[in-house]
Amino acid sequence: MDARNKRIRSLGIAAGLLFFTLSAHLQAQQPPAPQVRMRWQDFISGPDGAKRLASLKAGIQKMKSLDTSPPNSTDFRRSWQYWANIHGYYGTVSPDGTVAQQIQYLQSIGMGSYTPYYTGITDQTPPDSAAQTTWATCQHSAPGMQANFFGWHRMYLYYFERVLRWAAADNTLRLPYWDYTDPTQVALPAEFQSTASTLYDPKRDPSLNTGASTLNPNSTDIDTLFSQPNYLTYELSIEEGIHGYVHCTVGPTCPVAHMGDVPVAGNDPVFYSHHANIDRLWACWQNLHSDPGGSWQNQQFSFVDETGTLQTQPVKTFLDSASLGYVYDNVATCSRVAAPAPPTNLQAAPDLATRKMTVLVSAKSISINRAQTTVEIKLPKPMLRTMLSQLERQANVELVLRDITAQSHPGVLFDVYLAKKADPKERQFVGTISWFNAFRHHGKSVPEKRTLQYDVTEQLKKLGMTAETSGVTVVIEATEGRVPADSSKAEEMRAVAAKAFRPQAKLQIGAIELQQASAPPVTEKK
Repeated sequence: MDARNKRIRSLGIAAGLLFFTLSAHLQAQQPPAPQVRMRWQDFISGPDGAKRLASLKAGIQKMKSLDTSPPNSTDFRRSWQYWANIHGYYGTVSPDGTVAQQIQYLQSIGMGSYTPYYTGITDQTPPDSAAQTTWATCQHSAPGMQANFFGWHRMYLYYFERVLRWAAADNTLRLPYWDYTDPTQVALPAEFQSTASTLYDPKRDPSLNTGASTLNPNSTDIDTLFSQPNYLTYELSIEEGIHGYVHCTVGPTCPVAHMGDVPVAGNDPVFYSHHANIDRLWACWQNLHSDPGGSWQNQQFSFVDETGTLQTQPVKTFLDSASLGYVYDNVATCSRVAAPAPPTNLQAAPDLATRKMTVLVSAKSISINRAQTTVEIKLPKPMLRTMLSQLERQANVELVLRDITAQSHPGVLFDVYLAKKADPKERQFVGTISWFNAFRHHGKSVPEKRTLQYDVTEQLKKLGMTAETSGVTVVIEATEGRVPADSSKAEEMRAVAAKAFRPQAKLQIGAIELQQASAPPVTEKK
């Protein structure tokens, strides 16, 4: 081979090596593809599912084994107790007070029968500045104040998941979510019911823990919320609605340990699958809408990572889950029923954020002093006729429960229904009022005050209202939040809820309103 050919060959080899090196460098710069957070039933399915479940259980067991580590050690910052305490804890320096104070509170409101749930729960003390910075920092709304609920909890799960992967020695592990919005998945997953599993927690409702009861699929249906364009309205609706409902129903009720009581809720393994689903519901909304700007994005929160190092970041860094290393298996079809297409002879409906709601009728000063209260909504026939004609033109109707107040815990949740006055058995479920994080904020007993609104357009349609209908009533009924797996025991469960109701809570509703949006205009067919 002559010198010229040798030089050409050498240049070719050098170019090839350079291309290989650059390719390898570019590949190294590419972030790894995000792992998938899966719904529980898929997470455990098949041979890979068995491996994923084993990894999840190993990680949780490892974290629990670190609870007795030296309090100021890295291992203690990786422990199960430490991470539960980030959400909340009881202790002499805790904003939530001590275990003894919580027990005294339950006794004072007639819920002393639940005090055995606090057996084994002890007061905690932050061992160092990192714990003082991170413990009991969960963001939950209080009367007159909306918290950065979605942002804080997404950050919490993100750092918890990093610690969990370290504990499981599995970098592919991602939290599964319990998709109770699916009416076929309202039973507590079997692995959480097994007393031999590290996922089991005896401080849950006994009937839910054994499969004798399930969540109420009516209470986990949030289809009407996904079209809500206002981020803060959607966030608060999820927090006070399905999020609080699941906490109180698994609970065994609110405010009772573990799941029903904010300071200790993070001790139950199902908490993390519950909140993975709540985080997914934010991702579902993000798939349909854009996160708005605002100070909420700049708010900073602190956690520790898997090395025990304190991390402080703004919420805006956590808006895109893919950049955090995970995506959900389903954020595109989150509702149970696809929204119907609008009639072709109508213009586009007005944006929900700018539409004007008109109060059609209002019933004021309602006392909830018994287990079932029925309130007539008196709609004059001309107004009823107009409302129904507007319904046909996609003018949504909302039921607003304005200024719900109570001096103390009423002992139960409440289901809300719309019913025909002439035939009360003809009724449609509207929503569930629950009391997670209510009545006792940061260790102080405070009266509760909130306003709830529900889109009842479909309920009115299903009732088959006509212009000659005698009227509509709102029914507010005490419930424990669960339904029996054996439907023959439904009446027995209702009786238990009725007995648990505390009229001395002085529960009041300032006003019950029906409101309707303006209908979109009709266009002439060409």
